[in-house]
Amino acid sequence: MWAAYSEDQRFKNVGNQRQLFIDDDVVAAVKNVTRRQHTPKKHESNPLIKRDQPWEVNPYFRTSCFSVIRDDADGLFKCWYQDFYTYGTVAKDDYDLQSLRARIYYAESEDGLSWTKPATGVFEIDGRDTNTVFGHPPYREVICPNIFLDERDPDPARRFKMVYLYHDEKVTNPKKAYAGQVSGGLCMAESPDGIHWTPFAGNPIIPGWFSDVEIMSWDPIDEKYVLWGRYGGMAGESDHPAMDNWFGPVWPARPEGTWGVRRRIYRTESRDLIQWSDPELVWDPAAEANVDDGYYGFVHWRAGEMHLGLLDVLHQVDNTMDMYLHHGRDGRNWNRFLEHRPFMPHGGQGSFDEFGVETTCRPIDVGDELWFYYGGMKVHHDWWVIGNSEELDVPEAVDPTMGMDGHHLALATLRRDGYVSFGATVREGWVETKPVYSTHPHIYINGKCQPNGYIKVEIMDTFNNV
Repeated sequence: MWAAYSEDQRFKNVGNQRQLFIDDDVVAAVKNVTRRQHTPKKHESNPLIKRDQPWEVNPYFRTSCFSVIRDDADGLFKCWYQDFYTYGTVAKDDYDLQSLRARIYYAESEDGLSWTKPATGVFEIDGRDTNTVFGHPPYREVICPNIFLDERDPDPARRFKMVYLYHDEKVTNPKKAYAGQVSGGLCMAESPDGIHWTPFAGNPIIPGWFSDVEIMSWDPIDEKYVLWGRYGGMAGESDHPAMDNWFGPVWPARPEGTWGVRRRIYRTESRDLIQWSDPELVWDPAAEANVDDGYYGFVHWRAGEMHLGLLDVLHQVDNTMDMYLHHGRDGRNWNRFLEHRPFMPHGGQGSFDEFGVETTCRPIDVGDELWFYYGGMKVHHDWWVIGNSEELDVPEAVDPTMGMDGHHLALATLRRDGYVSFGATVREGWVETKPVYSTHPHIYINGKCQPNGYIKVEIMDTFNNV
């Protein structure tokens, strides 16, 4: 019995929004039913993009180093990716992150599977026109591009936007990648076609941005640009000469006076790409993470009224990467799925993604499927890049060619809205929703039955009459 009638309490107005059953927002009761998380299927054509041009040295499909979108204006899938073109040219004793100079390349595809690398007329390398679109020069270093299509901008010359990091001073201590360095901060460039780019006149948009992860999107509901990244520098940054700059000690109990030494993710937002909110710490490894886990990057999107996101997690000891799906209602408070397993695990022995999978790309709707583009690692996270200087006893520390062919673009697909499902087995299960109101003339159920299985539906009015 309802003592006082209230529309807000009596039912939920779902409008024409899809209800994904990821959380219990519209669930009243269940019986003999479990919630299952589903894993995208890796495409049989993988890997899709790899090193195959004479000017490519180390194509780098890693967090904040590649982007894939589909442009409805011409129907093309478009990819931008970074190349560390100085890789393998620096002596062991002089090696550090700043030795890796980068260029940004462009590739496109009609079907999202077969990719070409068209000559752009922007940069020549050794007298050859290439698919290069941005990079050194004019800056000492341009790294970690993240590109998105901004359809809301009325200026066609600004349809594509890129955020990137650039450095303009030489590092004074080669053992510490950011020590003594005056960074150019987080910068932005704009383009009408994704090929011809113009740096923003007001760069840097965030002068204090020293890290190498930045993933940007436009939230159409909140009407804000949202930027996720490892704001504030590298994990474990310390001026003590004996401190391992990349992997500092971890205090799981977090006693007073300790600092965050594992990789963490911050969130900042803006309505105009110029004025940004103070960075807000959103992802900080705690009790839910293993003691060696670091949070590398986070890509966020909307699925109906839900906020979804993929968290790239670095398992530091094994030096591998996995992606974990999270969900929330406000874009700031996030929940893991109960099974606590990767949304897409890295591959098996000998595979192109044997040691890691990670992404900066939101899923793309293609027919009845969601397409997840990701980077696959055939080398470990950092053994290929600093293992030689640390004298690690691993193959990629000895053979630099392994790093040159260690990263690839790949694709995995999932049925549309197929993140989770409610399921029963040999006992009949049922789900009762809370009262809902819809403005759509039809109600659809996305379901699948095994042999001899069935789905029955009852719709009740506000007085529980069928």
